Amino acid sequence: MKNISFLKVVLVVIIAVVSVSAFVTTQRTTASSDFKVRYKTTMGAGAGQSMSGETVTMIKGARERSENKTGMGFDTISITQCDLKRTIQISDTARKYTITPMETSSPASSTTPSTPPPAAKTPTTKGGLVEYITSTIDTGERKEMFGFTARHVKGSTTINAAADSCSPGKRRIEREGWYIDLNVAFTCDRNSPQTMPSPRPQAGGCRDQVRMRTEGKGEFGFPLIETVRMIGDSGEVQFTQTKEVLELSRATLDIALFDIPAGYTQAADSSELYAMPSMASMSGMNQGQPSAQPSQPTGAPEQAKQPGALVIGVVQFNNKASRSVSLDMVRQRLIGQIQSAGFSAIPMNATSQMEAEAEAKVKQVDFILYTDIATLKMNKLGGLLGGLSGGSAMPKTESKLEFKLFAVGESAPRLQSNTSAKEEGDENSVGTAVDAEARMVVAEVRKRGRG
Repeated sequence: MKNISFLKVVLVVIIAVVSVSAFVTTQRTTASSDFKVRYKTTMGAGAGQSMSGETVTMIKGARERSENKTGMGFDTISITQCDLKRTIQISDTARKYTITPMETSSPASSTTPSTPPPAAKTPTTKGGLVEYITSTIDTGERKEMFGFTARHVKGSTTINAAADSCSPGKRRIEREGWYIDLNVAFTCDRNSPQTMPSPRPQAGGCRDQVRMRTEGKGEFGFPLIETVRMIGDSGEVQFTQTKEVLELSRATLDIALFDIPAGYTQAADSSELYAMPSMASMSGMNQGQPSAQPSQPTGAPEQAKQPGALVIGVVQFNNKASRSVSLDMVRQRLIGQIQSAGFSAIPMNATSQMEAEAEAKVKQVDFILYTDIATLKMNKLGGLLGGLSGGSAMPKTESKLEFKLFAVGESAPRLQSNTSAKEEGDENSVGTAVDAEARMVVAEVRKRGRG
């Protein structure tokens, strides 16, 4: 069975459209209109597993300010100055900032390259037909919210992938919430073409034929409450994200909010913007004693991370096998298993160890976990023998994961090991190996907690 992460592509498209449509594609008003919205975002990967954060977006003419508080010590401030063709990243803790011109590529500290490196030339293999069916329904329900009349709209994107496709099966992404027509006068020409993400060929060069179809006449708009769910082939909810507006205002905003704060200095790169507290200071705080932190000036906001809490950053899986599974889904399963054991685990965007170290300091991560899918192959002989002996005739997939767990700032891994599994189906096999990896990682992290 071949697999490719179509859910990742569709979710990225949907979330991007939700975010952009709220501020860019709405009708324009006068350029002097000020706007502020504060909303809470909650994400979950399964029953009882969730992470939440708060975001504030403010607009004043040709400038926008975004504040993001994740609750994991990763708080960011970003200012877009369209009139000056630049973006500014600010740290209130370090009292520093970085400037990136819009015409140039993202700063060197960015964990996601703006242009992917050229891939090795691989013969393209024709896959099968994948059909995307998008449906939007206005339920007719209305209610007053923040002085607006909000409409209840439901939508979904169903992905039907043929048996000979790169990712056979049926998936579904649902979107539901309360929406309003909101006029926001912020547009910004970043001198770069805006294109939708397109799926890349899977390992081995597999490429599907894609067909799109739209049904229904419901209209979304600016979301006041919205939930997005990812539903797997067997009908289980694999991922949920909910956004809820807490404050919506048109009051006049101070222009100083959209510029570099007085007394702040320019950093060489974004890695200087954030500093991880020392273990000594964290230990002192944990004992209820005041601790001096020279890197945090008087009046700076407190870190959201709880003193003494250990956070594990999980880097995207690296698939070295010829077969493929959804890397996003297996990583989310690993994160969920670690969280269920009582530890904090968050995804990381870094693609190299150097980038991961810098990102870990920003997000206040204590451990970085790297995982490779070393083996993923179908054991056809086992399935045949099973059928002859009266057992299951389904061939089983053999999987092997190799992983390393580093404490931030250390060059030698605290844990380097591997896990294996043999199950029916690629995802089941990798999932079982992931569960075993989570148990070993948790056991290792607990050693530090006891120390």
